[in-house]
Amino acid sequence: MSVTNSNAAQSLDEVKRSQRRSAVAYGYQKASPHLILWGFIWVVGYSTTYFRPQANAAVWLLLVLLGITAGFWIGRRTAAEGSRTHDWRLAASILATFLFFVALFTIMPPRSGLQVGAIIPIFFSLCYAIGGIWKGGARFVLLGLAVGALTVAGYFWVTPYFLLWMAAIGGGALITGGLWLRRV
Repeated sequence: MSVTNSNAAQSLDEVKRSQRRSAVAYGYQKASPHLILWGFIWVVGYSTTYFRPQANAAVWLLLVLLGITAGFWIGRRTAAEGSRTHDWRLAASILATFLFFVALFTIMPPRSGLQVGAIIPIFFSLCYAIGGIWKGGARFVLLGLAVGALTVAGYFWVTPYFLLWMAAIGGGALITGGLWLRRV
């Protein structure tokens, strides 16, 4: 039995599609524990901010440092051998994000803590969506759109309870998204 050029081309296309699907599924698997981690951080952070606003800065500083540390640990634990050469990129990304928000809030100071509580999740929603667009991960795009839309909806429609909304809906969306990405 001979293989035609057409059959060979179809087979190669199928291999490429399979590779792409495998890469996306692998990305989902790697991101899942991070989303779950940050979902719980949001639940604790936004809940604490609502019930203990005077502890807001200290609680979020502690939670963000804990999240970054745990994120590095998760990344190291799940990294494939030889892929640890990119650790500097994560640190550089965290620094760039921090500097972005310092510059943003210096140029356009928020008038309320609720604005800060909405702007940061909207930024990360954008990051999820763009990452999904570039990596072909439709689930990241959907997660980014969902978290962004829920943040905006809560900010305008349940303003007095926005922090609880973000704890339950925002944190819950990240946890649910992390569990959803695991199932690929």
